[in-house]
Formats: sequence, structure tokens, C-alpha cells
Amino acid sequence: MELKKSYKGFIIWMLLYVVSCFSLCFLPIVDSVILTRLSLNMCTIGVAILAFIIYKTEYIYWYNGITYEDAVEAGSERRKAYAWKHCRRFGGCALICLVCSIVFHIVGISMWYDIFLVSIGIVAAAISTITIKL
Repeated sequence: MELKKSYKGFIIWMLLYVVSCFSLCFLPIVDSVILTRLSLNMCTIGVAILAFIIYKTEYIYWYNGITYEDAVEAGSERRKAYAWKHCRRFGGCALICLVCSIVFHIVGISMWYDIFLVSIGIVAAAISTITIKL
């Protein structure tokens, strides 16, 4: 795959993400716990979707620290491998947070546990990607 420098996909993802987050305000849900859990899961799933988009398009220069020139020089196979490692980390975080959120809600555990889990999960996933080398 020949890499072309473009941020169009990122801008589209960002607009859709903002619109979907804003649309939570209009859901006919009055329970703040459910809305909080929905918004937290939208955050983790949104980041996982972005990582998947980067994997599919190989636009790894959207990640901080990778230049377009570095991405082109790396070649398609290395770009895919690099992006897939990120995708697995953020996708795993999103899946764990979603499952825990559902369990927490069914069991009646406070939403603060969700907030803690998502906060730690996203930070841990991001820090874990520091060791990934192109």
C-alpha cells in the first residue's frame, strides 16, 4: 500500500466522536449513573475505533512521535505491525472496561469504580504503547 499524507480520516473520526458524545445529552435517560457509564464506554470505544482506523489505513503518523517520513520509510508491513500493537492495547482496554461496566451496573456497584477503571485503563494502555517501536 502506498501511503498518502492525509488527516481527512482523523478529522472525520473526530467530528463523529464529538457528535456522538454530544448526542448523549438527547437520550431519554434520566439516570446519571447510566449516562456516566455510557460516556465512559464511548470514550474507550472511540479510542479503540481510532486505533483500528489507523491500523486499516496505516496512517501511523497520526500517533505522536511518528513523522510521515518515518512511516513511509518503515514500509507497509512494519506500519501494520506497529498499528496492530496499538489497536490490541486500546481494544483490550475498551473491551475490559465495557464488560466491567456491565457487570458493575448489574451488581449495583458505584459508578466511581467505572470512572477509576477507565481512567487507569486508558492511562495504562497509553503508557504501555511507549515501548512499541516502529
